[in-house]
Amino acid sequence: MNMKDIANLAGVSKATVSRVINNPELVSEKLRNKVQKILKETGYTPNLIARELVTKKTKLIGVIFPKVGIDTFSKITEGIMDKLNEEGYDILLASSRDDIEEEFKYLNIFKKKYVDGIIFFPTAITKKHIEVLNNLNIPLVLMGQMNKEINASSVLFKDFEASKEVMNYLISKNHKKIAYMGFNKYKSIIAKKRKEGYLQILKENNIDIKENYITKGDFGIKSGYNQAKEIFDSCDDFPTAIFTSTDRLAFGAIKYLKERSLNVPKDISIISIDDMEISEIFSPALTTIRFDYYNSGINASDLILKKIKNKNEENKDIFIGYNLIERESSGKL
Repeated sequence: MNMKDIANLAGVSKATVSRVINNPELVSEKLRNKVQKILKETGYTPNLIARELVTKKTKLIGVIFPKVGIDTFSKITEGIMDKLNEEGYDILLASSRDDIEEEFKYLNIFKKKYVDGIIFFPTAITKKHIEVLNNLNIPLVLMGQMNKEINASSVLFKDFEASKEVMNYLISKNHKKIAYMGFNKYKSIIAKKRKEGYLQILKENNIDIKENYITKGDFGIKSGYNQAKEIFDSCDDFPTAIFTSTDRLAFGAIKYLKERSLNVPKDISIISIDDMEISEIFSPALTTIRFDYYNSGINASDLILKKIKNKNEENKDIFIGYNLIERESSGKL
Protein backbone atom coordinates (compact mmCIF):
# COMPACT_ATOMS: atom_id res chain seq x y z
CA MET A 1 0.00 0.00 0.00
CA ASN A 2 1.49 3.32 -1.07
CA MET A 3 0.35 6.92 -1.49
CA LYS A 4 -0.83 6.27 -5.04
CA ASP A 5 -3.08 3.42 -3.83
CA ILE A 6 -4.54 5.68 -1.12
CA ALA A 7 -5.20 8.39 -3.74
CA ASN A 8 -7.02 5.88 -6.03
CA LEU A 9 -9.19 4.56 -3.19
CA ALA A 10 -10.12 8.09 -2.10
CA GLY A 11 -10.60 9.34 -5.66
CA VAL A 12 -8.15 12.21 -5.22
CA SER A 13 -4.67 13.08 -6.41
CA LYS A 14 -1.42 12.02 -4.73
CA ALA A 15 -0.79 15.70 -4.00
CA THR A 16 -4.03 15.87 -2.02
CA VAL A 17 -3.09 12.79 0.01
CA SER A 18 0.32 14.32 0.71
CA ARG A 19 -1.28 17.57 1.89
CA VAL A 20 -3.67 15.70 4.19
CA ILE A 21 -0.70 13.94 5.79
CA ASN A 22 1.73 16.84 5.98
CA ASN A 23 -0.37 20.02 5.89
CA PRO A 24 -4.00 19.07 6.66
CA GLU A 25 -5.00 22.70 7.25
CA LEU A 26 -4.56 23.32 3.50
CA VAL A 27 -7.25 20.76 2.57
CA SER A 28 -11.01 21.26 2.79
CA GLU A 29 -12.73 19.47 5.67
CA LYS A 30 -14.74 17.26 3.28
CA LEU A 31 -11.69 16.04 1.36
CA ARG A 32 -9.61 15.75 4.51
CA ASN A 33 -12.19 13.53 6.22
CA LYS A 34 -12.47 11.37 3.09
CA VAL A 35 -8.73 10.76 2.84
CA GLN A 36 -8.28 10.28 6.58
CA LYS A 37 -11.02 7.64 6.54
CA ILE A 38 -9.12 5.65 3.89
CA LEU A 39 -5.84 6.11 5.80
CA LYS A 40 -7.46 4.72 8.95
CA GLU A 41 -9.14 1.80 7.17
CA THR A 42 -5.97 0.73 5.38
CA GLY A 43 -3.64 1.37 8.30
CA TYR A 44 -1.34 3.33 5.99
CA THR A 45 1.64 4.90 7.77
CA PRO A 46 3.60 7.58 5.90
CA ASN A 47 7.34 7.10 5.60
CA LEU A 48 8.78 9.58 8.09
CA ILE A 49 12.04 9.95 6.19
CA ALA A 50 10.21 10.69 2.95
CA ARG A 51 7.96 13.16 4.74
CA GLU A 52 11.00 14.88 6.22
CA LEU A 53 12.60 15.25 2.77
CA VAL A 54 9.49 17.02 1.52
CA THR A 55 8.49 19.10 4.54
CA LYS A 56 11.83 19.40 6.38
CA LYS A 57 9.85 18.32 9.46
CA THR A 58 9.81 15.02 11.36
CA LYS A 59 6.86 16.03 13.60
CA LEU A 60 8.91 14.66 16.52
CA ILE A 61 9.78 16.51 19.74
CA GLY A 62 12.57 15.22 21.96
CA VAL A 63 11.85 15.38 25.70
CA ILE A 64 14.52 14.81 28.36
CA PHE A 65 13.72 14.48 32.08
CA PRO A 66 15.97 13.56 35.03
CA LYS A 67 13.61 10.69 35.86
CA VAL A 68 10.47 9.58 34.04
CA GLY A 69 8.93 7.38 36.75
CA ILE A 70 8.38 10.18 39.28
CA ASP A 71 4.85 11.53 39.67
CA THR A 72 5.96 15.12 38.97
CA PHE A 73 7.50 14.31 35.60
CA SER A 74 4.60 12.02 34.68
CA LYS A 75 2.19 14.94 35.06
CA ILE A 76 4.43 17.23 32.99
CA THR A 77 4.74 14.55 30.29
CA GLU A 78 0.97 14.14 30.18
CA GLY A 79 0.55 17.87 29.56
CA ILE A 80 3.24 17.84 26.87
CA MET A 81 1.74 14.85 25.06
CA ASP A 82 -1.84 16.11 25.18
CA LYS A 83 -0.89 19.44 23.60
CA LEU A 84 1.58 18.10 21.03
CA ASN A 85 -0.72 15.28 19.93
CA GLU A 86 -3.40 17.87 19.20
CA GLU A 87 -0.95 19.50 16.82
CA GLY A 88 0.05 16.24 15.13
CA TYR A 89 3.38 15.82 16.92
CA ASP A 90 4.81 12.78 18.68
CA ILE A 91 7.51 12.74 21.35
CA LEU A 92 10.72 10.84 21.95
CA LEU A 93 11.01 10.59 25.75
CA ALA A 94 14.36 10.05 27.46
CA SER A 95 15.45 9.79 31.10
CA SER A 96 18.90 11.11 31.97
CA ARG A 97 18.75 9.34 35.36
CA ASP A 98 20.22 12.49 36.98
CA ASP A 99 23.39 12.01 34.96
CA ILE A 100 24.79 15.02 33.09
CA GLU A 101 26.65 12.83 30.58
CA GLU A 102 23.39 11.03 29.81
CA GLU A 103 21.84 14.41 29.07
CA PHE A 104 24.54 15.17 26.52
CA LYS A 105 24.11 11.70 25.01
CA TYR A 106 20.39 12.17 24.45
CA LEU A 107 20.82 15.69 23.12
CA ASN A 108 23.18 14.25 20.53
CA ILE A 109 20.76 11.42 19.69
CA PHE A 110 17.91 13.87 19.23
CA LYS A 111 20.05 16.01 16.95
CA LYS A 112 20.80 12.95 14.78
CA LYS A 113 17.11 12.02 14.76
CA TYR A 114 16.34 15.46 13.32
CA VAL A 115 13.68 16.25 15.91
CA ASP A 116 11.80 19.49 15.26
CA GLY A 117 12.32 20.71 18.83
CA ILE A 118 13.56 19.72 22.29
CA ILE A 119 11.97 20.18 25.72
CA PHE A 120 14.71 19.69 28.30
CA PHE A 121 14.57 19.52 32.12
CA PRO A 122 18.30 19.65 32.98
CA THR A 123 19.83 18.57 36.26
CA ALA A 124 22.02 21.68 36.12
CA ILE A 125 23.38 24.29 33.73
CA THR A 126 27.14 24.04 33.28
CA LYS A 127 29.48 25.74 30.81
CA LYS A 128 29.32 22.62 28.68
CA HIS A 129 25.50 22.78 28.71
CA ILE A 130 25.64 26.33 27.38
CA GLU A 131 28.03 25.32 24.61
CA VAL A 132 26.16 22.16 23.60
CA LEU A 133 22.67 23.68 23.70
CA ASN A 134 23.65 26.73 21.67
CA ASN A 135 25.23 24.50 19.02
CA LEU A 136 22.12 22.35 18.54
CA ASN A 137 20.43 24.75 16.14
CA ILE A 138 17.12 23.19 17.18
CA PRO A 139 14.20 25.05 18.83
CA LEU A 140 14.63 24.58 22.58
CA VAL A 141 12.56 24.99 25.74
CA LEU A 142 14.12 24.54 29.17
CA MET A 143 12.07 23.44 32.16
CA GLY A 144 12.92 24.22 35.77
CA GLN A 145 16.00 26.23 34.78
CA MET A 146 16.76 29.49 33.04
CA ASN A 147 20.00 30.84 31.61
CA LYS A 148 20.16 33.98 29.49
CA GLU A 149 23.31 32.69 27.79
CA ILE A 150 21.24 29.93 26.17
CA ASN A 151 18.95 30.58 23.21
CA ALA A 152 15.85 29.02 24.74
CA SER A 153 12.46 29.79 26.22
CA SER A 154 11.84 28.54 29.76
CA VAL A 155 9.09 27.18 31.96
CA LEU A 156 9.95 27.86 35.59
CA PHE A 157 8.55 27.04 39.00
CA LYS A 158 8.41 29.57 41.82
CA ASP A 159 10.46 27.38 44.14
CA PHE A 160 11.90 30.22 46.21
CA GLU A 161 8.48 31.78 46.80
CA ALA A 162 6.87 28.39 47.52
CA SER A 163 9.57 27.61 50.07
CA LYS A 164 8.99 30.92 51.82
CA GLU A 165 5.26 30.19 51.90
CA VAL A 166 5.94 26.87 53.63
CA MET A 167 8.11 28.55 56.25
CA ASN A 168 5.69 31.39 56.90
CA TYR A 169 2.93 28.83 57.31
CA LEU A 170 4.93 26.89 59.91
CA ILE A 171 5.88 30.04 61.80
CA SER A 172 2.20 31.07 61.82
CA LYS A 173 1.59 27.75 63.60
CA ASN A 174 4.12 28.83 66.30
CA HIS A 175 6.97 26.64 65.04
CA LYS A 176 10.47 28.08 65.38
CA LYS A 177 12.56 24.92 65.56
CA ILE A 178 12.23 23.95 61.93
CA ALA A 179 14.54 21.45 60.22
CA TYR A 180 15.10 21.27 56.48
CA MET A 181 15.72 18.17 54.38
CA GLY A 182 17.00 18.88 50.87
CA PHE A 183 18.68 17.42 47.85
CA ASN A 184 21.67 18.73 45.97
CA LYS A 185 22.20 16.51 42.95
CA TYR A 186 24.57 18.50 40.72
CA LYS A 187 23.66 21.64 42.68
CA SER A 188 20.20 21.73 41.11
CA ILE A 189 18.75 25.24 40.89
CA ILE A 190 15.46 23.86 42.26
CA ALA A 191 17.20 22.50 45.36
CA LYS A 192 19.11 25.77 45.70
CA LYS A 193 16.01 27.97 45.54
CA ARG A 194 14.03 25.83 47.99
CA LYS A 195 16.82 25.94 50.53
CA GLU A 196 17.28 29.70 50.03
CA GLY A 197 13.60 30.25 50.82
CA TYR A 198 13.97 28.30 54.06
CA LEU A 199 17.03 30.31 55.13
CA GLN A 200 15.50 33.64 54.10
CA ILE A 201 12.45 33.27 56.34
CA LEU A 202 14.58 32.16 59.30
CA LYS A 203 16.63 35.35 58.91
CA GLU A 204 13.57 37.56 58.49
CA ASN A 205 12.14 36.20 61.73
CA ASN A 206 15.45 36.34 63.65
CA ILE A 207 15.46 32.58 64.15
CA ASP A 208 18.86 30.96 64.61
CA ILE A 209 20.06 28.77 61.75
CA LYS A 210 21.12 25.41 63.21
CA GLU A 211 23.42 23.46 60.94
CA ASN A 212 22.36 20.11 62.42
CA TYR A 213 18.79 20.95 61.39
CA ILE A 214 19.82 21.04 57.73
CA THR A 215 20.51 17.85 55.76
CA LYS A 216 20.82 16.86 52.11
CA GLY A 217 20.83 13.76 49.94
CA ASP A 218 18.96 12.66 46.85
CA PHE A 219 15.18 13.01 46.55
CA GLY A 220 14.23 9.40 47.24
CA ILE A 221 12.13 7.97 50.08
CA LYS A 222 15.15 6.18 51.54
CA SER A 223 17.03 9.48 51.61
CA GLY A 224 14.14 11.02 53.56
CA TYR A 225 14.40 8.24 56.14
CA ASN A 226 18.18 8.64 56.44
CA GLN A 227 18.04 12.42 56.65
CA ALA A 228 15.43 12.32 59.43
CA LYS A 229 17.63 9.86 61.31
CA GLU A 230 20.63 12.16 60.81
CA ILE A 231 18.75 15.10 62.31
CA PHE A 232 17.60 13.19 65.39
CA ASP A 233 20.97 11.52 65.90
CA SER A 234 22.83 14.85 65.79
CA CYS A 235 20.90 16.99 68.26
CA ASP A 236 19.29 16.92 71.70
CA ASP A 237 17.01 19.89 71.02
CA PHE A 238 14.69 18.22 68.53
CA PRO A 239 12.82 20.25 65.89
CA THR A 240 9.06 20.65 66.17
CA ALA A 241 8.64 20.72 62.39
CA ILE A 242 10.46 19.41 59.33
CA PHE A 243 10.26 21.03 55.91
CA THR A 244 11.16 18.46 53.26
CA SER A 245 11.98 19.74 49.79
CA THR A 246 10.04 16.92 48.08
CA ASP A 247 7.10 14.71 49.06
CA ARG A 248 9.20 11.59 48.66
CA LEU A 249 11.56 12.84 51.37
CA ALA A 250 8.54 13.46 53.60
CA PHE A 251 7.34 9.86 53.22
CA GLY A 252 10.74 8.56 54.31
CA ALA A 253 10.90 11.00 57.24
CA ILE A 254 7.45 9.98 58.47
CA LYS A 255 8.44 6.31 58.34
CA TYR A 256 11.46 7.05 60.53
CA LEU A 257 9.43 9.16 63.00
CA LYS A 258 6.85 6.39 63.34
CA GLU A 259 9.63 3.95 64.18
CA ARG A 260 10.69 6.36 66.96
CA SER A 261 7.08 6.33 68.19
CA LEU A 262 6.67 10.01 67.34
CA ASN A 263 3.26 11.16 66.21
CA VAL A 264 2.83 13.35 63.15
CA PRO A 265 1.62 16.06 63.68
CA LYS A 266 1.16 15.97 67.48
CA ASP A 267 4.88 15.58 68.21
CA ILE A 268 6.30 16.99 64.99
CA SER A 269 4.81 18.59 61.88
CA ILE A 270 5.85 17.64 58.35
CA ILE A 271 5.32 19.81 55.29
CA SER A 272 6.65 19.44 51.78
CA ILE A 273 6.57 20.46 48.12
CA ASP A 274 5.17 18.57 45.09
CA ASP A 275 1.72 17.14 46.00
CA MET A 276 2.20 13.71 44.51
CA GLU A 277 -0.96 11.70 43.89
CA ILE A 278 -0.25 9.48 46.89
CA SER A 279 0.23 12.48 49.21
CA GLU A 280 -3.51 12.85 49.72
CA ILE A 281 -4.05 9.22 50.77
CA PHE A 282 -0.80 8.75 52.68
CA SER A 283 -1.17 8.42 56.45
CA PRO A 284 -1.08 11.10 57.68
CA ALA A 285 -2.19 12.95 54.54
CA LEU A 286 0.62 15.29 53.61
CA THR A 287 0.50 19.09 53.84
CA THR A 288 2.35 20.21 50.73
CA ILE A 289 2.77 22.75 47.95
CA ARG A 290 0.99 21.92 44.70
CA PHE A 291 2.50 23.18 41.45
CA ASP A 292 0.42 22.89 38.30
CA TYR A 293 2.77 20.40 36.65
CA TYR A 294 0.27 19.34 33.98
CA ASN A 295 -0.18 22.93 32.85
CA SER A 296 3.59 23.42 32.83
CA GLY A 297 3.73 20.70 30.17
CA ILE A 298 1.05 22.50 28.15
CA ASN A 299 3.03 25.74 28.40
CA ALA A 300 6.29 24.05 27.36
CA SER A 301 4.53 22.61 24.31
CA ASP A 302 3.07 26.00 23.37
CA LEU A 303 6.51 27.58 23.55
CA ILE A 304 8.23 24.91 21.47
CA LEU A 305 5.50 25.01 18.80
CA LYS A 306 5.86 28.79 18.49
CA LYS A 307 9.63 28.45 18.08
CA ILE A 308 9.18 25.73 15.44
CA LYS A 309 6.70 27.82 13.44
CA ASN A 310 8.80 30.99 13.72
CA LYS A 311 12.58 30.72 13.96
CA ASN A 312 12.72 34.37 15.00
CA GLU A 313 10.26 33.92 17.87
CA GLU A 314 11.56 35.78 20.92
CA ASN A 315 12.47 33.70 23.95
CA LYS A 316 9.89 33.81 26.70
CA ASP A 317 9.93 32.77 30.37
CA ILE A 318 6.74 31.43 31.95
CA PHE A 319 6.43 31.04 35.74
CA ILE A 320 4.10 28.36 37.08
CA GLY A 321 2.06 29.23 40.17
CA TYR A 322 1.36 27.10 43.24
CA ASN A 323 -1.04 26.50 46.13
CA LEU A 324 -0.41 25.31 49.67
CA ILE A 325 -2.59 22.28 50.40
CA GLU A 326 -3.17 21.90 54.14
CA ARG A 327 -3.77 18.34 55.30
CA GLU A 328 -3.13 16.18 58.37
CA SER A 329 0.68 16.15 58.65
CA SER A 330 0.99 19.68 60.05
CA GLY A 331 -0.50 21.36 63.08
CA LYS A 332 -0.22 24.20 65.53
CA LEU A 333 2.47 23.91 68.18
